[in-house]
Amino acid sequence: MRRSRERFWSDQVDSTEKQDAYWTLYECLLVTARLIAPFTPYLAELLWQTLAGVYGERATLSVHLCDYPSRDEAVVDGELSEQMALLREIASLGRSARMEARLKVRQPLSAMEVVLAESTHQAWLQEHDELLKQEVNVKQINYIQQADEYIEYEVQPNFPRLGPRLGKLLPGLKKLLAEADGSELLEQLTSAGAVELDVDGETVRLDEEDIQVRLQAREGWAAAQGDHSVIILATELTAELVREGLARDLVRLVQDRRKELDCEFTDRIQVAVETEDAEVKQAVEQFGEMIRGETLAVELLSGSIEGVEPVEREVNEVVTRIYVARVEESTS
Repeated sequence: MRRSRERFWSDQVDSTEKQDAYWTLYECLLVTARLIAPFTPYLAELLWQTLAGVYGERATLSVHLCDYPSRDEAVVDGELSEQMALLREIASLGRSARMEARLKVRQPLSAMEVVLAESTHQAWLQEHDELLKQEVNVKQINYIQQADEYIEYEVQPNFPRLGPRLGKLLPGLKKLLAEADGSELLEQLTSAGAVELDVDGETVRLDEEDIQVRLQAREGWAAAQGDHSVIILATELTAELVREGLARDLVRLVQDRRKELDCEFTDRIQVAVETEDAEVKQAVEQFGEMIRGETLAVELLSGSIEGVEPVEREVNEVVTRIYVARVEESTS
C-alpha cells in the first residue's frame, strides 16, 4: 500500500493504473482473510464481512465457509521473485547502514554504491533505480565491482574459544590474522564454512565460531553486507540535503496532524508553517511542491491560517507551528 499511494491518490478516477491498484489490493485483502481465518477468526470474518459484499451479494456468507486458498503455480514468476528479493535485500541493507550511522530515514543522502555477488540481475535493478532511490532515500545509485576504497574487513578472533585449543600457537595465529586479507577470509568462510591456515608449521582449521570477519566502512561512508550484495552509503551532508531532510520532517508532522484531525485518505488540506528558523523557511520555499504532493495539500503558506489551531513541534531544534485545515470539496 505504501508503494501504491500515488496510484490511489490519482485525480484520474477512471485511469487503468488506479483501478488496477484498487482491484489488486481488494483481491489481496480477500485472500488474506481466507488465509488467516483459522488463526485469527474474528479479524478474518470482519475483513470478509466488510469487503466481500461491496460489489454485489456475497458468494459465501462467512469466510469460514470458504475453501482455503491453494498455491497457483501458473501465476508464480520465479525470476521476478528473485529480482524483487535482491532489491528488497539492498533496500534493507541501506536502512541498516543508516541505523548504524545514526542517519534517520527521512534525511536524503547523495549516493549509494552497490556491489553485487553476481551481475545476473544488475540490468533489471538499474531499470528500477527510482524504486531503490525512494526506499533508501538517496539521490544516486552506482553499481561497482570493488568496494576497497569505501570499506575494509576487520578480523576478530574468538580468543576464549581458541585459547584452550591452540595454546602456544595462539600468538602466531593472532599475528597471521592481523596481516590477512579480510575479504578473502570472508569469501572462504562463506563458500566452505571454514578456513585453513598454516601457523608455525601446523595447519589450523577455523570456522565461523572461531573468527568473525566484520565489514568496516571508511570515514564518510556507512556500509552493510548481505547474502548477495554489499551496499555503501555516502554520509556527508550538503546544506541542500539538510534542507530536504527538514522538508521531509515537516511532511511527517503534517501527516501526523492529518491523523489527529481524522482526515480521510484522499482528503485535500491547506497547510501553513510558522517558524523563526531560517533553514526551515528555506526548506518550505525550496521543497514546497514535494510537501504539497506528499500531504495532498492544495496550498502551503508561510505563516498562519486564521481560525485554525496550530500544533507546536520542534523542527531543526526550533519550535515550529503547523497549521492544517481540511479543504471542503466544491459541490458546484
